[in-house]
Amino acid sequence: MKRLLLCVLVAVPGMMMANPQVAQGDPVATLEPDHYLHSHFNEFAQSRVDMLNRNYAGTRGSPLLEHTENGVVGKYSKAKKDSLEVHVRRTQSELSPYIGVMKYIEVRYESNGECPESVTSEPFERVRARSVTEIFRLVQDEWQ
Repeated sequence: MKRLLLCVLVAVPGMMMANPQVAQGDPVATLEPDHYLHSHFNEFAQSRVDMLNRNYAGTRGSPLLEHTENGVVGKYSKAKKDSLEVHVRRTQSELSPYIGVMKYIEVRYESNGECPESVTSEPFERVRARSVTEIFRLVQDEWQ
């Protein structure tokens, strides 16, 4: 009996590694990157990062200005498009059978100067970076 049990424990994990969706019938499995919903969500996530970068309060050319005792600090944020990761998972919900998870790095840059004009001519330095995770659901072929 112990031999049989040992063989089952060794064989089952190997089968699950080959294709976790098929081996377990996992209703919340991650979809493969070549699945059409994965590429659909990837396009959505790319356009969302572009939209975020357009709508941040400050930009490199027109930063937010903060007057301090030592002069002026220019600040702006940017979502790093090259850090974008996307995953699509099946859910157990009939109303929204898939969720998409996007992760990216948001970076804050600052520059110091004596006056507002000098801030943009000085180099901006990366002062903070944070990981952002956003979760969307697929409802009637639209990510919400």
